[in-house]
Amino acid sequence: MLRKLGFPICGMIFLMLALNGCSEKGREFGRSPDHTNFGAPVEKTEETERAYQTQQLYGPVTHNNTKLEYSQFLSNQLNAMNGVNTAIVMTTDKNAYVALMIDSSATGTKGTTKETNNQGTQKGFYNDKQPFNDYLPSTDLNNGYNNYETAVHHDMLSHRFKQAMAEKIRLLQPNIMDVYISANRDFLNQMNSYAQESWKGNSLMPLLTPFNQTVARVFGTAQVLPD
Repeated sequence: MLRKLGFPICGMIFLMLALNGCSEKGREFGRSPDHTNFGAPVEKTEETERAYQTQQLYGPVTHNNTKLEYSQFLSNQLNAMNGVNTAIVMTTDKNAYVALMIDSSATGTKGTTKETNNQGTQKGFYNDKQPFNDYLPSTDLNNGYNNYETAVHHDMLSHRFKQAMAEKIRLLQPNIMDVYISANRDFLNQMNSYAQESWKGNSLMPLLTPFNQTVARVFGTAQVLPD
């Protein structure tokens, strides 16, 4: 009797091993259940050419932009991505600059260091300097208290997170030469004030010089080593 069952049992074992192998192959290329989470551990991922701050890989850069606009379309597209709470995208004659707030809908977006106090205790809910004043300037999206997360330096954002956003921008607007992405709180608040000017129907060209100075400070101009 056991001899008769030997072949079906062997066949079932072979089938299980084959299916397991297919499953492992799927995880190899990032198709595991966590593949939508940026920075989630996978055994192997396909390496693609870096899509953000590409020119800085080869030498110093300048941020001498000659045009400045707020892109509602690109902002909306990035807002819909995992890990992004708010995205403000500015476009110039050649580049796209992204200011972010990060939510907890994806793992591996940044390092473990938290910059935001979400306890809401001791000092007012919104205003740390004036404990009994909950006023927040209308241009500020984030002041470090009871907000979504920020990152003081763009290097704190994971490569996969920035890569996904940069690839989407390049796909939607192929004329973009380079993409710069930061979740720095001051940069976010400044770009939010620029977006508000655009919503009012005002040109951003009068703000071009301070914008160029800001992005040169936030992203730097010196050559950087690849990740």
